[in-house]
Amino acid sequence: MVLKNSEIIEMYGSYVDDFEISPFESVYMLHIRSGLEKVIDELTNDERIQLICSDLKLVENAKRMSKHLEEAYDFSLSNEPLTEWWWHLDQVSKGKITFEMAAMVKGQE
Repeated sequence: MVLKNSEIIEMYGSYVDDFEISPFESVYMLHIRSGLEKVIDELTNDERIQLICSDLKLVENAKRMSKHLEEAYDFSLSNEPLTEWWWHLDQVSKGKITFEMAAMVKGQE
């Protein structure tokens, strides 16, 4: 069964502030987010908004989530690009990585 992008975004969103699950499941959340990044151009406006809202929640919880993830993931070994900031939540939580999230308006052709 193939999940729709909206279902994957919903799944990702359910992980971003869940500290009751195993840290290994939280690492899976990072993989989900990377997968969404690969299809970002295919997302509808509503899906993009939902993704941005979940990203903002993750940034808001960066300190707590990075501590939770450290039980299963060594951030110092991450070789993911900084554009995939979720793999560097430890640095986000310390203010070492800053970024902007912006909504873009696209007209229909």
